[in-house]
Amino acid sequence: MNIPYQNIEIEQVYSQVLGTTGRSIAVCAADSGEGVTSLAFALAQRNLLAGHSTLLVDLNLYRPAIQSLLSIDNRSLSRSDSREVTTQLINSELLTAPQLISSSESPIVLTGITAPLKRENIIKLRQPGTLEQCISTWLEHYDTVILDTSPVNRINAQNIPAERAAAACDGAVLIVLAGHTNQAAVSGAVNKLNRAGAQLLGCVLNDRDNPSLKNELLRETERLPALFSRLSCSLKTFLVNNPLLTLEI
Repeated sequence: MNIPYQNIEIEQVYSQVLGTTGRSIAVCAADSGEGVTSLAFALAQRNLLAGHSTLLVDLNLYRPAIQSLLSIDNRSLSRSDSREVTTQLINSELLTAPQLISSSESPIVLTGITAPLKRENIIKLRQPGTLEQCISTWLEHYDTVILDTSPVNRINAQNIPAERAAAACDGAVLIVLAGHTNQAAVSGAVNKLNRAGAQLLGCVLNDRDNPSLKNELLRETERLPALFSRLSCSLKTFLVNNPLLTLEI
């Protein structure tokens, strides 16, 4: 799912999250497929257009979506390289160097870090203080760091817990897919984030599968037989111009 950065909803989320809070943000969700990667990419692009250098880090080990475009191998870089290059080797024993990345869910190209693959590195990244140190080092070179995390409620031996990643950041955003995620799952995710000490900045409601009443009514008018085309046009005009149906909930 590709979310255009110019959407008014993205602008609202951006102004409330990256416009007023800290420089490191974790995007989380209770379950998989709720739009975490899409939201992270949209926020990163919006932040770039605001003139801020941005690093997108893939810590979603349940379903990694960020792919390298350059295939940089840290082992090919030595300590004798220039200072500009060596500054990019941030905790290279645990994570790859920042590079150009993309996602199958978005055509956007950004600077990012792909998900770690070695189990021993994943275990080290789980330890308190390790991610905090990584983020602190990244922020020496980038204005903003955005983390794409694994589902909070997915307990897996290969994952870096989302609540651990969120606690390492200045704040976290929880995205919920309307009509898909139940209240118990959301409540459980919020409790985990709070217990980990993460600062939950807010919740983003993804209505991809939950269209508004206005859109549903417009869709139903399309089902009217051709014999009632004039009635259909009149109803569409009424629905589009109805101020009550345009109000945001």
